[in-house]
Amino acid sequence: MPSYSLIKATPPHPRGIECQFFLVEPAQAGRRRILVVSISGEYPDGSLGNAHGAYMASMALHGIHALDADGLILDLRGLAYRWGNTLLKVFQDVSQFKDAGAEPNEPRFPVAVVTSEKCRSAFLSLVTPTDQAPPEWHFDDMDQAIECSLKKVEEWFAYV
Repeated sequence: MPSYSLIKATPPHPRGIECQFFLVEPAQAGRRRILVVSISGEYPDGSLGNAHGAYMASMALHGIHALDADGLILDLRGLAYRWGNTLLKVFQDVSQFKDAGAEPNEPRFPVAVVTSEKCRSAFLSLVTPTDQAPPEWHFDDMDQAIECSLKKVEEWFAYV
């Protein structure tokens, strides 16, 4: 039998992007744990941002799992973003992790996004079909995102 060698591996942390985790103050959120994943820095254009999108997705999943979150808010206000569709990986991965096996009419795991002028128009062009209104889960204000998330979390728990 061959003798295999193990080499230490560390997941990549792309340059120019940072992540922080926050929870909504428990006294203000009832029993619910609303996780805010705050991403800041610069997302490179196009395929140069692939590692950045993968990093965002893995950090969101890590936070949801490690902090036992009931809902997720992606805070992209500090992210300079112009284009690149790997940013969508965070939504795909969260849905695969939290919504697998869900019934067709079952509410999906609550995810909201807060943007600023640094990324708003590019982000909305990525997630909004042509001639459609911005999604109901997109916000410019953190308090509005939290309020919506708390409501969606209650709807999600009511179904489960």
